[in-house]
Amino acid sequence: MDRFIVDNNSRFVNQTRVPGKVHIWDETLRGGEQSPGVIFDLNDKIELAELMDEMGISVIDAGFPMMSQGEREAIEALVSLGLKAEVGATVRCREEDIDTAIDLGVENLYIFSTTSRFHLHYKHNITEEECFERVVNAVDYANERGVEFDFISEDTTRSDFDFVAELLKEVNKRGARRLIICDTASSITPEAMYSFTSELIERVGGHWGVHCHNDFGLAVANTVAAVQAGVEYPTLTVNSLGDSSGNAALEEVVMILEKLFGVDTGVDTTRLYELCKMVERKSGVYISPQKPICGYNSYRHESEVHVSGVLAHAGSYEPIPPEEVGREREFVLGKHSGPTNVKTLLETRGLSLSPHQIDKILDMIEKEKSHDRQKKVDEFFGDIDSYNRSMLGFPEERFWQLVEEVRKEE
Repeated sequence: MDRFIVDNNSRFVNQTRVPGKVHIWDETLRGGEQSPGVIFDLNDKIELAELMDEMGISVIDAGFPMMSQGEREAIEALVSLGLKAEVGATVRCREEDIDTAIDLGVENLYIFSTTSRFHLHYKHNITEEECFERVVNAVDYANERGVEFDFISEDTTRSDFDFVAELLKEVNKRGARRLIICDTASSITPEAMYSFTSELIERVGGHWGVHCHNDFGLAVANTVAAVQAGVEYPTLTVNSLGDSSGNAALEEVVMILEKLFGVDTGVDTTRLYELCKMVERKSGVYISPQKPICGYNSYRHESEVHVSGVLAHAGSYEPIPPEEVGREREFVLGKHSGPTNVKTLLETRGLSLSPHQIDKILDMIEKEKSHDRQKKVDEFFGDIDSYNRSMLGFPEERFWQLVEEVRKEE
């Protein structure tokens, strides 16, 4: 850190529980594919998994084998790649799920069950006692089959604390390698997540992961809070993919841990932008220009204040050097541009202009940028709306056409 920068993180954040090493667990190929309209084919999954492996991602969830035959084929293919990363599959507390995954060559199972009374009542119509029995039976069966397993507690942050602590303690005693808590309904604040997770770890012991959803925009913050409490395995998706508002962004969590906490994630951060853009292309979910790390406008500076500051010292407005995430800096001409940007560009060609001439050029730039701007914006968003309807879902009118086709066949 530059000697002029005051590190208030060290002063005000308790980092005594932060692990020295954090292992990045990718959920893009399973949870990320739950984004409406997203489909990764077999080649997509192989290409993404290989890049993640090269980058140092520790764990890759290959998918949910009971989803479809295509999902099973993809899981089998990823397992057979022989990656350095751990490759596993998510299964329910059912012997059929466990057997199917094992038949595909999976040696790492991520067994999940909801633990909140709300989910147990409305989704499964069972009690906490029945849930406890199902989970124990499932992990015992996994042990009988001789496979490694983790346990994922769905909707943990809305579960009765004493119940979930006792369940996780029992599962830990029966050999779970890791216990994963989930903020499934985005129902906890970062401060509460820290205290909740700290107390669970103290009561249960073992190794921990966390999986957060982003309905309130807190997925990254809650994930980081859980790591502060001692979690070693944050489960993440590239570009925040996932159902509804998505999950915690892998690229953001990695850089927060590396830069603000000094934690080793084992990830080659210089390839984060490459990974983000690959996921964007293969998922069809476009990245917001303002998205941290990988957005088009990240590392692009237009305003006179920012341009002059960055030219004086990049750290003025860039907490992450662009080369650390595979990006390049760019100075942009626009309404908020000032003389500094113009002079810098002129110097690249050995030219100079008077202050009056520079002001004239800046006025001309603003006028050209403003001309027909709203028309262009409206046309663009018309295209975006059409794309969203057709690609990030299935058109309802087409659904009804298919219904009629099927009815006629009968």
